[in-house]
Amino acid sequence: MLGERNTQEELLQAFHHEAEWWKSIIVNILSEIQFIDRLLKANVFKENMSNLFERLQEFTHEIKTKTRETKNLKKELTEYEDKLRGILECQDVSCDTYYLENHKALKERFEKFYMDFNAYKTKVFNFTGSVLSDKK
Repeated sequence: MLGERNTQEELLQAFHHEAEWWKSIIVNILSEIQFIDRLLKANVFKENMSNLFERLQEFTHEIKTKTRETKNLKKELTEYEDKLRGILECQDVSCDTYYLENHKALKERFEKFYMDFNAYKTKVFNFTGSVLSDKK
């Protein structure tokens, strides 16, 4: 069950700790989203530059999608933590396997989300940084 070296309580603590870490990153991402949204709406970008408006609109649309994804993932993590209590009631291998696979799937989803968000953030910062440096 759950692994030869881990008790159910230890596994529950490990899963809970990891979910808490994910949630703390989500809080940071929500702050970053606010910053990016404000950056994209800043008057500093009102210069005539080819495709500026279109690019800013594209980034603004993406930030709305990222906001929705982040809030959905945060909700999913909260619900997941509530379900972790079921591990302690679990008495058979199939139940253990369910929790292990569920945790692994959520971890993979979070990691993909985190990598995608960082790629988006880098794209926005590279673009806005180049626009701001051109204004000198």
